[in-house]
Amino acid sequence: MATKFHVKRNDMVVVIAGSNKGKSGKLLEILAAKSRARVEGVAMIKRHLKKSDKHPQGTISELEGSVHISNLMLQSVFDASKRKKTTA
Repeated sequence: MATKFHVKRNDMVVVIAGSNKGKSGKLLEILAAKSRARVEGVAMIKRHLKKSDKHPQGTISELEGSVHISNLMLQSVFDASKRKKTTA
C-alpha cells in the first residue's frame, strides 16, 4: 500500500526546520521509501562528474538534495499560520 503524505508533486512548499529553514520552492519529487522529498533550489549538493562526451573536461554540477517530509509545509498553510514573520 502506498504511503500518503500531506504534500504532493508540484506543490509550493516551505522548509520549516533544519539547515534550510525558511526556504521555499516547488516540490519536484517524493522519495516515499525514505519519507523524503526534493524541493527546487533547496538543500543543494555538489556532484563531481567524470569526463564524458557531454562534459569533455568533467564538471561539478549542483543538484537538489532531499529534505525529510516532516520538515515541509504547504506554502498556503504557512502563509495563513503564525509561523510567517510579519514585517510591521
